[in-house]
Amino acid sequence: MKQFRGKHRHPDRERPSDRANHHALAEQRDSHDLVFGVEPVRELVAAAADTIQTLYVRMGEERRFENEMDRVRIAGGRVAIARDDEIERLTGRDARHQGIAAIVREYQYAELDDVIHDAPDPVVVVDGVTDPRNLGALLRSAECAGVGAVVLARDRTVGITPAAIKSSAGAWVHLRIARCGNVARTLEALKEAGYWVVALAPGGDVSLYQLDTARKLAIVVGSEGEGVRPIVRKTADFVAAIPMLGKVESLNVSVAAAVALFEIARRRAGSRASSKGTDERHGRLLA
Repeated sequence: MKQFRGKHRHPDRERPSDRANHHALAEQRDSHDLVFGVEPVRELVAAAADTIQTLYVRMGEERRFENEMDRVRIAGGRVAIARDDEIERLTGRDARHQGIAAIVREYQYAELDDVIHDAPDPVVVVDGVTDPRNLGALLRSAECAGVGAVVLARDRTVGITPAAIKSSAGAWVHLRIARCGNVARTLEALKEAGYWVVALAPGGDVSLYQLDTARKLAIVVGSEGEGVRPIVRKTADFVAAIPMLGKVESLNVSVAAAVALFEIARRRAGSRASSKGTDERHGRLLA
């Protein structure tokens, strides 16, 4: 679940002026923690209003965004009414902010040791994804496939940025996301905790469709261009490939992760259904 740094003001004790001032806008102008546009901001407010530090609303649009403004205030955030050109200072002149933008608090990652201890299955390890939109799409696929936790390589992978938040379509809120330093050591720690480590890569020694999904799995995806690193291949228990039927040799990393995670979910669901059917038939025989 999401965690963000920053003190939460009690809305009844403190209600800062709603009018944006030039000093505040100047402070925020270079911030990378910015989400803008009607749908992305509405999704953020609906999923995690408490992550918003300041909500900027274009002057004259207060009625249109009344619900979002109320929810941010109740959650302890600040609402600022600003002119169109003032919001453009935050988003950039060419951005389509649609009259609303939000500064989000700094994301607080889960502790890696806590994630490993709680043993979510499967867990996804991301080593080298630098495009926040790809990371967001990957997070969305992971959450939709029932993944409980994602581990990001601290030095090689983009973090939870507004661009990743926007691309994840709200999925990031429902995931435990941790960071790790040394990826090879992290994979060894996962092994010690009972995980089988599967690196997802073209030319792998086993087909994804032959993978034993009954095991507790840690799925590793690599960079958009180079894929998983040699040290990750060496550390993994299996290197699994998605069979390609066309002329192109590989998929985008977020698409490949989606295919693998939903295949695991599909196979596990089939195994549970088969087991349940066997138990029911056995029960009828004993009756």
